[in-house]
Amino acid sequence: MKHCPNLDCHGLAKFKIVSEFNDTAKICSDCQTPLVDGPAPRPNELGGRPQPDPDIELVPILVARDQAQLILIEEALDMAEIPYMAKGEQIQDLFGFGRLTIVNPITGPVEIYVTSTDVDAARQALAEILD
Repeated sequence: MKHCPNLDCHGLAKFKIVSEFNDTAKICSDCQTPLVDGPAPRPNELGGRPQPDPDIELVPILVARDQAQLILIEEALDMAEIPYMAKGEQIQDLFGFGRLTIVNPITGPVEIYVTSTDVDAARQALAEILD
């Protein structure tokens, strides 16, 4: 196994992981840097994004009524730099039902969760949307 040692590699920037290659490869396909032997370091070993805490407490703050409101909610939380989880977002379009109705009748609406420490900041960021 080989990996790209370039910390400015386009692959690392795009995918947030160090690119790995088979032993026959000579250069990184993303940045053309010569490869080095050995497995790639983990993102947290590079000083990157920390690994998720399995004991973190997530709190539901609201349920999105439709796709337009979900986009506004996500944008407001992103602008406020508040991490969130949108439970059920990926399965709204299961078999196309999410596009035919406001909410997928099989999976239900999308629920937005934030950490317990970010609840007040998230509610403040979403105040206009919630009114």
